[in-house]
Amino acid sequence: MKTLRCVMLLLAALLLLPTAVSADEPEYTFVLTANGADSCRAAAGDIVTVTLAVRCDSGTDAVYAAQDEIVFDPAFFAFEPDSVLTRSGVKTSTLHLRDGRQAVYMSFISYGSAADWAGETVLGSFRLRVLAEDGTGALCSSNYLVSSQDGMTHFPAGAEDAAVVVSELCRVTFQTNGGGDIPPQMVYRGNALTLPEMPARAGYTFAGWYSDIDLTMPWLETTPVTADMTLYAAWTGAETASAQGTWLPAAAILLLAAVLAWYNRRKHE
Repeated sequence: MKTLRCVMLLLAALLLLPTAVSADEPEYTFVLTANGADSCRAAAGDIVTVTLAVRCDSGTDAVYAAQDEIVFDPAFFAFEPDSVLTRSGVKTSTLHLRDGRQAVYMSFISYGSAADWAGETVLGSFRLRVLAEDGTGALCSSNYLVSSQDGMTHFPAGAEDAAVVVSELCRVTFQTNGGGDIPPQMVYRGNALTLPEMPARAGYTFAGWYSDIDLTMPWLETTPVTADMTLYAAWTGAETASAQGTWLPAAAILLLAAVLAWYNRRKHE
């Protein structure tokens, strides 16, 4: 029994132990600009140049692999396919995302020595033609990372997004996921959104609004609107409800069951 207690205490300690982070671990920021700035003004028909750079904020500037998806709304922009320019070693492709948006994917892999990306290094650029006659189009980094030489470690990374302003009024649409239609709202850029009344859905409880289709980023009513966007409704009991945060208890139960099975076998030997 004493052995079992020791094993269980060790298991609990391992589950609660935070992941150690080296003080020397590099940190990066993926920086998007539109016509050379974090925001620019344009009109329907204008061509905007989008540039992606990676800035090394701390630690080593030796890079072996990096990637980013530059996401935009095809209702606001049209991609100019022959406009892509990239740094040596950077590959690109276009993606169609589940939420209806599109992305330009840029990736870099070094199969030899590391790339020396000192300071802020431009990975590439492309052009978008503005289709919208009003609103603000967001240019956002997604699924961005910088990894170690063996590809097993992802270093801390952040993103600085960009926007193209056609008018100060932003359109916010609501995807209720089965809760009935809610008309769009027009909000001045930089102002907070007044959320509509909670939608209703038979047999479900409304669980809030999220700014992504996967329901991982809750939307707070105090958050300023910076571009045209869609909010997604979450429901408890529905397939769209977030299941994050359940892996740790499940893992603990499985590990505890394995320990008990091992102890019972030892007890009867």
